[in-house]
Amino acid sequence: MATSNNTSTTPLALNCTNNANISFRWFVQNTEYNPDQGTFAPLVNGEEAFGAVYDAILHAQHTIDIVCWGFQPSMYFKRGHDAGGMIGELLAMQGANNRKVRLLCWQDDLHVAELSENMAPGNNKASAIKPHIWDWVYGLPVVRDYAAKDPQADYELEVDFAWYARANLNNVTKRNKKVELAKGAALEVVKPLIVQAYDGAKYIHDRFNPPQPFQGIEFATRDFGMDNREEIAHRVKLHNLAVKNGTGTGSVSTLAMTSEPTHHQKMVLIDYEYPELAVGFVMGHNMLDTYWDTSDHSTVRMHPRMGRNGFHPRQDISSRVSGPILKNLNDNFCQAWDDATGQSLTKARAHVDACNLKLRDDKDNVKVMAQVLRTQSQKGKRDIAAMYMQAINNVTQFIYIENQYFRWPDLATKITDVVNNLVNAHRPVDQPVYLFVVTNSNDEGIGQGTVNTYQMLNALGSADQIPAVAKGERADTLGPELKTAEAEAKPPQGSAGSYQEAYGRAVYQQQAQAHLADVQRQVWENNHSPIPHIDIPGLKVHICTLVAPDSNPAAWEYCYVHAKLMVVDDVFMTLGSANINFRSMAVDSELNICHDHAGVTAPLRKKLWGIHTKGAGAQDDPKDAFKQWDRIIRANSANQKAHSAPIASLVGFSYTSDKRTTND
Repeated sequence: MATSNNTSTTPLALNCTNNANISFRWFVQNTEYNPDQGTFAPLVNGEEAFGAVYDAILHAQHTIDIVCWGFQPSMYFKRGHDAGGMIGELLAMQGANNRKVRLLCWQDDLHVAELSENMAPGNNKASAIKPHIWDWVYGLPVVRDYAAKDPQADYELEVDFAWYARANLNNVTKRNKKVELAKGAALEVVKPLIVQAYDGAKYIHDRFNPPQPFQGIEFATRDFGMDNREEIAHRVKLHNLAVKNGTGTGSVSTLAMTSEPTHHQKMVLIDYEYPELAVGFVMGHNMLDTYWDTSDHSTVRMHPRMGRNGFHPRQDISSRVSGPILKNLNDNFCQAWDDATGQSLTKARAHVDACNLKLRDDKDNVKVMAQVLRTQSQKGKRDIAAMYMQAINNVTQFIYIENQYFRWPDLATKITDVVNNLVNAHRPVDQPVYLFVVTNSNDEGIGQGTVNTYQMLNALGSADQIPAVAKGERADTLGPELKTAEAEAKPPQGSAGSYQEAYGRAVYQQQAQAHLADVQRQVWENNHSPIPHIDIPGLKVHICTLVAPDSNPAAWEYCYVHAKLMVVDDVFMTLGSANINFRSMAVDSELNICHDHAGVTAPLRKKLWGIHTKGAGAQDDPKDAFKQWDRIIRANSANQKAHSAPIASLVGFSYTSDKRTTND
């Protein structure tokens, strides 16, 4: 454990005992949401998560509150033999049955983000344009980094357009004049690209068949105002200046952060004002077709009512919670809703006493002490970053990270600092901390932030897994060093005035020549030798990704990792919406939950490792698990080269492109 100047006092009832067990402080102190009681049930992959959310909405008696990054009305939350209706139909039915539905979605008011992954199919111009673009266009280098094909079928989009047409008749979003002016200017630029035939047909249809508003549904959108974006730009510039000065790590694009900040939170809250009924969800999943999958992660794409219909298998995790901890979810929702609409939901719900919120005994619920944490740049909240740092500080055995991105260099620095402190405190290096990471190495996941991914891996000794980017970054560093060394190694002009001066010049020249030779050697090695793996004393690292276990032997298909999970020592865990990147820690709005109940954490970790390793690498002893992961990674590497099937989903991280990006 890292050193700390903080002290803790533990009261003892000396008439009962003179002993006390000391535990690490996992929860973040001096923040907006204190730890509180609750029940917690992890929901692994879309089949579990969306099924549980669907059932909760179906059985709601009074209110349904949803905050999301993306919402697709035509999505089937329950599929196959248990298939229910589309989620948009369910919300409409509940609204008609006197349930109050509040749906708050992120919307990029400048309409840039929807060109890549469309977060609201049917509620923007991109939904009309993108289906008419040929598939090969999306593969063009100038296009693929900024636009992507959507998976929805035409009939799904018809449902989406019709649903949003009705929902927007109940749109209660406050007007933002600054954003509307910018939005209008942006639309003038893209107007020639809009499918005019669609607009005309829609106008004629709506003229004679005007849509009717939903009963019981209020719909709102939110984005970042111009003042918020200016503040983000200022902070990013300060961050990049710190990186330049050597006091920070991981520079990012100011333009990327300010042009497309997102409201990335995902949560659902049911019947909050009725303590016996209240239940909530803290989610990693987005409410879009792409995010539905089973834990089998098969390559087979199916009808959207029957199974996975996204382009690739997808790994993700959400959670169901109940009890007093729901107050924090409600506070987050009410604040966001009031900010977006100008309403006073916070005041209307102030009467609810969190102590009365029932700890529900639903299947798989476990009673825990938990804490809700946010990144909310408009409110100055960066508690998720603080939570990650504090949890890493407590590690003694192992860390498991399963995350869409792995590119927040500050975290890698923290891990190595903690390990160094342990070694310096005389912990034997043959009793290392184990780091297990499952993330993406495909271009879809890594493409916008290859440089910070390299910085992360390099800090952990694993730059050999991203070799071309590593060589490019090292060449950029060595180039100026070589020029400086060459200049310093040039013989001085003029003659020495004394023996001492001549001797000093000779010594300097000898040192300068030696330094030049060393830099030249580094340049040669960078150009001609493979990037080496560096062992860090006291730390063992596996950086991995996933493939579909039933992949075609000749062409393995990646399983996209969208999860946002960290486990420490089978005790602490956190999940939610926050990725391992600067954006999630400092820019976007994010929502996570954490707890320290080993009875939940260890079974979840074993379940996930069982899925990824086909049961072969889910041991309780991290040393044994590390060996099994190594065996699986090596076997899969050999199988892929031999065009054989994978033995499990787990494969070693490998990114061979030389593309260097700092958008994230």
